[in-house]
Amino acid sequence: MLTELVPLVEKLRATRAALDCALDSVSDEQATQRTLYADWTIKRVVAHLIGAERGMTRLAQRFAAGENPTLPADYNNDVYNARQVAKREALSFAQARAELAASRRDLIAFLETLTPAQLELRGEHPVAGNISLNELLGVIAHHEAQHHQQILDTLEKAK
Repeated sequence: MLTELVPLVEKLRATRAALDCALDSVSDEQATQRTLYADWTIKRVVAHLIGAERGMTRLAQRFAAGENPTLPADYNNDVYNARQVAKREALSFAQARAELAASRRDLIAFLETLTPAQLELRGEHPVAGNISLNELLGVIAHHEAQHHQQILDTLEKAK
């Protein structure tokens, strides 16, 4: 793995460890009842994180391939997110957590293949706009940290 990616991977691992610690305290019942906002339960947020990480890994692979991907004119991030959550609605909380772990293994495996030149390749992210692959990887870590904090806040309110 590139030495410049080591801090990012450490951040990804630390963020995931903290998220896993929070999720370890959540029962199956709490996962489907505790809402963060609107109708987003903890389980649905986990499903969202899976879909987002899988999608961002695929997007990162396209950046790395030099495709300079852009979003379709009719792309709607809310529709994408809702579709990803719906795809995982039938999973148990344990199954969703297992898929979340698998998505992170796949991301780390991809990171191990990158070259320095690939980190500078660009493409379009749905929220951040035109960014480098290196910046996209930071967005992935930041996104998970944001949702982790929302879960912590929800659990704190439930006490």
